[in-house]
Amino acid sequence: MLRSFFNRFESFVRKYQLVSENDKIIVGVSGGIDSVVLLDLLMDLRGLYKLDISIAHINHQLRGEESDQDQKFVEKLAEDYGIECFVHVADVKAFMVEHKASLQVGAREIRYKFFETVKILKNLTKIATAHNANDNAETVLLNLLRGSGASGLGGIPVVRESIIRPLLFAERSDIEQYAKLKSLKYREDSSNLKNHYTRNFIRHTLLPQVLERINPAAIAALNRNAAIFQELETFVENETRNIYASVAKNFDSEKLILDIFKLRNSLLFLQETIIMTALKDFVKGEVDYAKVHAIMDLLDSETGSSIELGNGVVVYKDRRNLVFIKNPKEPEEFVAEILPGKKYEFDEFYLSTEIVDRSDVHFSLSPVVEFVDADLVGDVLTLRTWHSGDSFVPLGLKGHKKISDFLIDSKIPIYQKSNVLVLTNRDNVVWVCGLRVDDRFRMTEQTRRILKLEFGYK
Repeated sequence: MLRSFFNRFESFVRKYQLVSENDKIIVGVSGGIDSVVLLDLLMDLRGLYKLDISIAHINHQLRGEESDQDQKFVEKLAEDYGIECFVHVADVKAFMVEHKASLQVGAREIRYKFFETVKILKNLTKIATAHNANDNAETVLLNLLRGSGASGLGGIPVVRESIIRPLLFAERSDIEQYAKLKSLKYREDSSNLKNHYTRNFIRHTLLPQVLERINPAAIAALNRNAAIFQELETFVENETRNIYASVAKNFDSEKLILDIFKLRNSLLFLQETIIMTALKDFVKGEVDYAKVHAIMDLLDSETGSSIELGNGVVVYKDRRNLVFIKNPKEPEEFVAEILPGKKYEFDEFYLSTEIVDRSDVHFSLSPVVEFVDADLVGDVLTLRTWHSGDSFVPLGLKGHKKISDFLIDSKIPIYQKSNVLVLTNRDNVVWVCGLRVDDRFRMTEQTRRILKLEFGYK
């Protein structure tokens, strides 16, 4: 069995090209059976590939003396193999509080960050972790039940950047048999027996029931399906990226805009995948698939409909666009007194008011420059943020119109509406700055003094 198991291990390594000659590999070793077996297998492979192998261990300080004993065990293991051991003592609970993360998420983030740090500092080439076929089957089941979509059904990747998982071919029973035959010592983690962790419930309760009642080869079946979904995910990801490039109209660290019309041209499955991709890019992390469905519902909702995704991210529909924004802020009220004939410079915009001769009047299609009757306007104006109850008489019309309705009709995006300013005299709006002047203050043949208005953002 020992030779057969090692041959399967070596074949898996070759199939996925997990190691190359002269690789410098750091192995994540917790002290548990999986990581101890992985280390032993790699040590046996060391001569064939001329590998440089070292150990990384995290003391999570979650089980008191037991955690400290794990650390001592791993340090002794490294000493027995004659290899270097890097240890990091982490305060996982403090990390959880600071980053508002769950225990398992916090521990995982700390673990991989430490592995990557050691890899960079020591100029290593690979990071090896001891995930096995059972871990992969559990992950597929967990993602399926959580509704993670096709991407989650791919399970644990064999290779992700510099991280390799050479034990994914092996079921836990094979690993236990190998350790027994080689008389390998290892540590038992008491927390692995507690069913209040979701993964442990799947491991100790759900999966055994599946094996007993449905399919005794379920682990192998789930791993085969995971491999298929990984290939499918690669194909879909390539398709998604090509479509996404045309759907994303604007992208920066604080805002992302997707064109709904172009998004709708894709299959429903790809629409969901494109939104999932957008979210991952925008929030830089994993996304609950339920949130993707909530965003999909926005496509058929009214303009202005929105949902909060948590962590300060809001998505809303703006006519033919989906707009993703981070930490949206209520606009601050802006008010400034304006004396006709002067130019004003503010932090983000400017306003120029100038008395001109009729010969200087040159109308254009640009609404950022307007000419009004200076006598009708008056000698004191106010530049301010528009209010929900504001109305005016748009140039060319005779009746009043609410500014809120005017902005909708003018197709001003929701995320830009808060930036709109109005120029008023007493209680009347003279100009919706940069958009439309009030018809009551327009320049006519009877106008004696002309006030030129110019507004722009910097």
